[in-house]
This record gives sequence, C-alpha cells and structure tokens, in this order.
Amino acid sequence: MTVQYRCATKNDFAAIVDLFINNMNLSVFTTVTDPCALRQLAIIFLAKDCHRASFIQVAEYDSVVCGVIIGVTKDAPQTALPCFDSDSVIRQAKAKLRLSGQGRQILTDLQAKEAARAQQKDMDFDSELQFFCVDQNYRRHRIGAVLMQAFENYLITQGVTTYALHTDTLCTYQYYDNNGYQRVNQYPNHLNAQIEHHTYIKALS
Repeated sequence: MTVQYRCATKNDFAAIVDLFINNMNLSVFTTVTDPCALRQLAIIFLAKDCHRASFIQVAEYDSVVCGVIIGVTKDAPQTALPCFDSDSVIRQAKAKLRLSGQGRQILTDLQAKEAARAQQKDMDFDSELQFFCVDQNYRRHRIGAVLMQAFENYLITQGVTTYALHTDTLCTYQYYDNNGYQRVNQYPNHLNAQIEHHTYIKALS
C-alpha cells in the first residue's frame, strides 16, 4: 500500500470535511442527526481550524484523501492555507443552518458549547494539534504515525518544545495516555455528562 503525503491545498477542504463526518462522533457537539445539517457543522469547525492552522498535511491513496493532520504554532510565519476564505465559508454554512429547524438547533448547540467552554479553566497554548484523523478503512497502515511525526518534526523546526491537543472519551484517548502525553485537564461535555473532554500536552525531544 503506497500512500502519498503532501501539504494540503484549499481544494482538499471538502475531502477533509468528509473525513470529519465519516469518522468522528458528532454527538459531542449537538443532538441533531440530520446529515445535511451535520455537514454544515463540520464545515464550520474545520473552516475555523484551517483559518488558524500553520500546518496541514494530508495522506492520499489512489487519489483518495484518507488522513489529515491540522495544527498550529503561534510563531509560524504564515498560515497553511493563505488563500482559503474561511469567513465566507463559515457565513455560508451558518446561512444554510438557519433555513431548517435542525440547523437552527445546531447554532444553538454551538452557542451553548462556547458558553460552557468559557466557564472552563483558561488554558492557552502556543502550539496545538487541532484535528487529526485517519479514515477507518485505511487504519493499521501507520498513516496516523507518519502524519503525527510530520507535525512534530515541523514543530521542532519552529523551535517548539511542547504542544497540546484536545480529545474526548468517544475517541481513542487511551492512545495519548500510553504514548508520552500528559493529561492536564478534563471536564464533562455540555450535552452529556457521561462524555468527558481531555486536554493533553506532549514534550518534544
């Protein structure tokens, strides 16, 4: 299996959204189940990440984007997608959400999420892994390991010594517990107290 790794372009955005939708449990963000509304939710989240990102790399197999890693370090000289108009993308997604009851519920859930996050302990990090995903059909081929190493190598070239990431108990958070990450914060999900969000940091050697 020969996988190509490359820097992302703005043309990869739709494929990254598909990865998010097909491989992430969106119940941590909303009670809505309508696929069209959930796609707009994914677009909003990823547009924000891409706007901030200084590093985005994708894994591609047979012309299919099967993995992605998105990260940021505040001292980077430029963004990863300088021509990506995130504001326009977010405006369009929110406009579509306002057209339906489930869409409006997502906007309400997003407001509740932001309000809940504002009440959490303030933890600001200079460098952060924002989104990391390998499609479930392409796992166990070390794609995730290669993407993670590329991000960490990039951070090292930028002089970064520590980075953070956020995950939750619906994801395989045990990976971080067992691979050199330190859990520094945890708090319940604003929609379901049975779900916990975790913040980890990792020191780079």
